[in-house]
Amino acid sequence: MPSSQVRYIFRRPKLPGSLLRAERRSTGADYDTAFSRKPAARITRGLAMQYLISPATRLLATPTVVNREVLDTVNTPAVLVANHESHLDTLLLLSILPPRIRDRVVIGAGADYFFDRRTKGFLSALLLGAIPIERTRVSRRSSDLSTELLQSGWSLILFPEGGRTPDGLPQELKAGAAQVALKVGAPILPIYIDGTYELLGKGSTRLQPGKTTVICGKPLYPRQGMRPQALIELVREQLEVLRKEAATDYWQARSTEPSRSFPPASRSWNEAWLSRSHRYRKSGAPSWPRIFGSSSPSELD
Repeated sequence: MPSSQVRYIFRRPKLPGSLLRAERRSTGADYDTAFSRKPAARITRGLAMQYLISPATRLLATPTVVNREVLDTVNTPAVLVANHESHLDTLLLLSILPPRIRDRVVIGAGADYFFDRRTKGFLSALLLGAIPIERTRVSRRSSDLSTELLQSGWSLILFPEGGRTPDGLPQELKAGAAQVALKVGAPILPIYIDGTYELLGKGSTRLQPGKTTVICGKPLYPRQGMRPQALIELVREQLEVLRKEAATDYWQARSTEPSRSFPPASRSWNEAWLSRSHRYRKSGAPSWPRIFGSSSPSELD
């Protein structure tokens, strides 16, 4: 047998060019992020987070973390869910997590936004530990990947609103986070983020440094036979309380007085102002002129 034929037999088969092009161009929910969970990528991400991302985030957002100690009591893996006001939310959450959680956490990021191009997908996965999540349709691939990672000991950060708020008001919660948590039996930790909308809200082109508040709720442990909608409703109730706590204090937020719902029944400008006005009062209320016996904003509280 000629030597050329021998080499042909033992040569590794080549893929058709069309398959190679498809493999190179895979984006969106098909983007493979396995490389970001390898030791070299984790070390790179850890160094970037410790010496660059976290210090810059704390400098720009100046977070006040309430009930931080609950993070030390959460058994990993866990599903951390938060409201979504800004792209800063992800960086803020990562900067406050204890190392034992942050070193093994992935971020559910919109496949259509963070993974629409390979370069953006590579940086999102490498520096943030992001994985692609379908937001516009039900995706078995996204669900299977999230479940697989939780079962492998990775915690998961999800924003169940599905995207950033367009007006600073909370949006409806989707049940995907609850479904994943129920499959694995992992606890859900609700976290409320207040203030990032003013710093870099959706549509903003300029980052405005300021102060933020992050409030950790109590962990929710799924019960046997529980339905996803029932679990996500418990998450919604906690976020509603934490939202009121960010605007008032612990006791008022848990009083019997009616509170603004999460999400609000109305998305009018008046509701937006009532929901965000505490952000402006904390830094010093403006001195309004007394006209026809009117009261200043601080006296109306």
